[in-house]
Amino acid sequence: MKIIMSIDFFKKLNWAFGLIALGLFFGVAFVCATLEIKDLDLWLHLRMGEFIVRNGFVPSTDILSASFLGKPWVNHEWLFQVVVHLVREGWGFDGLIYMQAGVVLLTFLLMLMLVYNKDRHLVFLPVLFLVLQVYHTRFTIRPDIFSLFFFIIYVFILSIHLNKSWSVWVLFLLQVVWVNMHGYSLWGIIFVLIGLTAETLKRRTPLPYEWNAIARLTDDEYRRLGLITAALIAAMFCNPMGIEGALYPLRTLLGVTGDSKVFFEFITELQRPVSWKTLFDTGDQMAFKSLILLSFISFIFNRRKIDISALILWVVFLAFSLTALRNMTYFAFTAFLVIGYNLAEIRFNDVIPFRFSEPKFFYVTGAIILALMSIRLMDYANEVTVRGYYDFDKYERKSELLGICQRNFPEKAVQFLIDSGIKGNFFNDFNSGAYMIGRVFPNIMVYMDGRTELRGPAFFKEYQKIWSEGNAETFDKAVKQYHLSGLFINTAGSSASSRLLKLIASRPEWHPVYFDYDALIMLKDIPRNQPWISKYAIDLFMWRGVPLDLQKVGAARVIPYRNVRRARTLYDMGFIEAAEVEAEAALKVLPEYDAAYKILGDISAKRGDFLKAFENFRQACIYDGSNPAYRLDLGRTYLELNNPVKAIGQFNISLEIDPKNVEAKYFLAKAYLKNKQTDQACDILTSISTGKAEGSDFKDRAGALLNEIRDKEKK
Repeated sequence: MKIIMSIDFFKKLNWAFGLIALGLFFGVAFVCATLEIKDLDLWLHLRMGEFIVRNGFVPSTDILSASFLGKPWVNHEWLFQVVVHLVREGWGFDGLIYMQAGVVLLTFLLMLMLVYNKDRHLVFLPVLFLVLQVYHTRFTIRPDIFSLFFFIIYVFILSIHLNKSWSVWVLFLLQVVWVNMHGYSLWGIIFVLIGLTAETLKRRTPLPYEWNAIARLTDDEYRRLGLITAALIAAMFCNPMGIEGALYPLRTLLGVTGDSKVFFEFITELQRPVSWKTLFDTGDQMAFKSLILLSFISFIFNRRKIDISALILWVVFLAFSLTALRNMTYFAFTAFLVIGYNLAEIRFNDVIPFRFSEPKFFYVTGAIILALMSIRLMDYANEVTVRGYYDFDKYERKSELLGICQRNFPEKAVQFLIDSGIKGNFFNDFNSGAYMIGRVFPNIMVYMDGRTELRGPAFFKEYQKIWSEGNAETFDKAVKQYHLSGLFINTAGSSASSRLLKLIASRPEWHPVYFDYDALIMLKDIPRNQPWISKYAIDLFMWRGVPLDLQKVGAARVIPYRNVRRARTLYDMGFIEAAEVEAEAALKVLPEYDAAYKILGDISAKRGDFLKAFENFRQACIYDGSNPAYRLDLGRTYLELNNPVKAIGQFNISLEIDPKNVEAKYFLAKAYLKNKQTDQACDILTSISTGKAEGSDFKDRAGALLNEIRDKEKK
């Protein structure tokens, strides 16, 4: 009797530690979901939501941009836009963040209900934590959070309540909401089709082991799946755009091939999460890779009792997730459900390679692991809560929880447009379009925004010719075609294109009226703009930024990114002295700021003072030796100082960090050539000239240098 009580005690202890870890998990999930607003697209959604509520209809043509005004637009996210507008109106921006947190917690609760077993906390809690780490990347107040919520509701109803007659009309209503909220609504139909396919295979095809008998549906449930399919297809047409709205999700899914691949090259969230290069990189998407591995292993352990519908779902969403970063969470959810199902069918002894001599030891070990899991969860929460940055306007630190991010948006530049009353059609970059629409529409009509489904690949390529290449002919054509009277060059999130900056700096008809760390605004010299040009024109040759009050900063370690952003823009536009002042101001705030040394090195190299350039690039490498660009710059300086051996060393380090850097390969070849290692130089130049170096002029330069070497050898 004493032994039984002892085992029961330790079993309850294990269960208690599991509940503690589970409670901590939901607390951590809540904290992660309350991060500050960073997403640029939200502003477009807010503006359109306001328009729809005020006017009582969903526009079928574009009303937001100068470049596509009046052209057909399927606004498939209009219901989400209305929701976020109403929430913001009622509860402010923090209300939007709490809305997101509520959806996230409900999603996790439904996931947990699908697999929960009080005796298996040790199994699903670590996996659930991996899911959180993947899901965390999508906490951006986008329609995705609702799509993921619907995803789990569909799985919940189809796996548990398919025998209920109400499942048909409930899923129909959910599909109506989904189709008006997000383009991924097609997945609702795909879920059901997977279920139909799996059940048909079980009934008509001999499958391995016990697969034919696992999770078989009754005839009524099988027929109900057919009814649900018809209901969901009908629901797709319940949208303001009719057949166009119904077909949009299908067209989007089919549009990931062909010319649309251009979006995947330039837009971060559309890039692949895993490549052959990063497959075994433990620091890149490790949670996602772990879920792939664990879910695959779970199928191996449960190979005799696999539910074919779970297997098909796993394969489909694995393939889907590998196409783009933004799709990883859908697979993470699938992996969690698959692992939960597969491990429910097997015993611990089938999974764990060693045997516990006593049940008591098993429960004690489990409790210890769950306690460690709780510590890791608290540590993760601490990592999130301590994140922050310096508020240069208030001279204090800002937490990354709640509120609006001060680093992602060109807030000051847009406020200038509002305060000055400037109007017109503006050329702008991809990232700032949605934010500008949200704040200055209709006074200013943008050239570009994030609606790739509206723009299409052809227009996006034209935009890239201007933004990335600084193509003068394409720029002039756009100015004339869309009657562009202003330029808005966003530098809040990243540096602007140096080629575009050089282009517009060379045009005397464009006058800068606003310049700061977050953006450059220029107006064309036309009669309508004269009052604003006269009042706000800036001479960037004479630019001197307002220095920080170092007494207010005190001993705080502050990264002066604002100075460096201004310096980089000024340098690219040719205002070298002004750029130097900004870079030196940055070093007064943070003497070890590598980015400032990089700019000072560029300035010295441009002046031909390579010894000074070497000193600055050396400092940049000291403070960030893993930056391949800094190593490349240092190597080029060694080359100019006639030290090819040292140059070769730096170029090789740069290539170790970034093996595909064509520029580093080209200059490595030049260093070998200068060091009279002609064979090595020719091998590298041949690989460049015959390889793929698209978007780079180094392929042609390598070919020309190779021909020059061969001509000399012939002579």
